[in-house]
Amino acid sequence: MSPVQEAGDGRDLETLRRLVEGLDARDPALTSHSELVSIYAARIATRLGHFLERIERILLAGTVHDLGKVILPDSILFKPGPLTPDEWDAVRRHPEAGAAMLAEARFEDVAVWVRHHHERIDGSGYPHGLAGDDIPLESRILGVADAYEAMTTDRVYRARLGHDAACAELRRCAGSQFDPAVVDAFLGAAPDELRELSERGRFPRSSPPPRESRRPGAAER
Repeated sequence: MSPVQEAGDGRDLETLRRLVEGLDARDPALTSHSELVSIYAARIATRLGHFLERIERILLAGTVHDLGKVILPDSILFKPGPLTPDEWDAVRRHPEAGAAMLAEARFEDVAVWVRHHHERIDGSGYPHGLAGDDIPLESRILGVADAYEAMTTDRVYRARLGHDAACAELRRCAGSQFDPAVVDAFLGAAPDELRELSERGRFPRSSPPPRESRRPGAAER
């Protein structure tokens, strides 16, 4: 059962399901990306001591964190070369767009986390330039999970990094782009399984998903 299917707690589940299906129809690669982000985020949350209920909400947030990209035209979403300043402005609107969709579907907590998953710990992120503890912890978790998955996946505009190189980038950017405690939690979360996930782009055959250069800055697209 997917995190979306498990979220039936009185909120507008059917609306959320339609949004996720729309994203899948638009770009199936985004769906694969989001599935892995949700797994990585749950690993981090588990290491940080979150309770099961919160881990399940973070799984859901990972699944839908890029919903706002449905507003982007194909000319941006699939562009193989560098983006223009105007195109970057459009990309930077996707967290707010996704948050608005989630809030309308009455997933208010997840909407807040999605809105801020591209903020940076030093205040240089977007959309609001939040810094430090002003960024929700769940957003900081999503940011690390999102960056790692983006770095270890081939994109139309650049080749993937290997697991070790991506982890080195996370360490390098801890304290500026990323929360160091979140990076530490990620790097301590079953590294062999993380490597297998990143290299195969799917779940390890032996276990189901838990219930629970490019610099990382370039992974914001």
